[in-house]
Amino acid sequence: MTRKLSYSRDILAMGDKELEVFVHRWVAQQTKDYVDHEEFGNANDLGRDVVGFVTVNRHEGAWDNYQCKMLGKTLDDGSMYQEIGKILYFASEGNFTPPRKYIFVAPKGFNRKAEYLLNNPNKFRELILSDWDKRCAKKITSKQSIPLTAELKKIIEEFDFTNITGIDVAKMLTLNGIDFVLADTFGDDPGESPEGDVPENVSAEESEYIRQLLAVYSDHESKIFLNISEILNHPIHKLGFNLHRRRYYDADAFRRHFRDNLKPEHLNKFNDEILAGVYDVYCSTDGMQRIANVMTQASVIDITGIFGRHKRASIQVRQGTCHHFANEGTLPWKI
Repeated sequence: MTRKLSYSRDILAMGDKELEVFVHRWVAQQTKDYVDHEEFGNANDLGRDVVGFVTVNRHEGAWDNYQCKMLGKTLDDGSMYQEIGKILYFASEGNFTPPRKYIFVAPKGFNRKAEYLLNNPNKFRELILSDWDKRCAKKITSKQSIPLTAELKKIIEEFDFTNITGIDVAKMLTLNGIDFVLADTFGDDPGESPEGDVPENVSAEESEYIRQLLAVYSDHESKIFLNISEILNHPIHKLGFNLHRRRYYDADAFRRHFRDNLKPEHLNKFNDEILAGVYDVYCSTDGMQRIANVMTQASVIDITGIFGRHKRASIQVRQGTCHHFANEGTLPWKI
């Protein structure tokens, strides 16, 4: 991530909705923490912007609220009183359980009084209770002044104020999984994909292109190879066959990794460029020569987009993608 820190300027230039979308993309990456997620930010959001649901019970179970504040200045204490008061009021009205965590996402940071509240959670609770009428009552809804009822007071007293935290732009750039959001949003380096793990035995998911390879080898040698063992005992084809499987699984790891972490258009663009780059060579030959020519052509295709810009598609991945095309029936080695 050589340019990662430079993206602080881009984040600071976002509008309100752009920040919500950015944060929502990041929350969507946190699959270890959340079973689902949703962006609520609108006029009737009841104090919610971006929500990560911890359980399938959604708002009836544990959930975290990410409150996005793209302001012209640092976030002040008044806004924090208002937002915490709002979310706990609507919780007291039975709209949802109180959030497990409440995270203020304020790229431009927090003023001194706001930082004081974040760093002194018990004092925050004390002040919101003692100053409710002044700081919260008239700021939750424009239609009425909200009194501190017994139920609302109970909710505030039981809420864990240590779970109210703040994230500024510097912290945003250190979040786990932020690399993929930067890649989606600004074309940043998405990082390396893991190498493929080649199983000893051929799996069901790769059986089709393997069947095609056996048929091509059989035609080439004018001898029917009945199974993989016969290929692996061949002095020449053994190495090539193992290399083809390595290519397939490197491409498989690449696809899975970026499919799960980036918007689909990046991978779709990559596949389209590989297909376009090898198609003419594929059509001009057949048999072993077709496979050899396509592998050679795939290795020299000039990929664009984030994978090409940051050189994240290795030769094996590009070549292995062609085996996926064969496996899927797009460009079969042999019908």
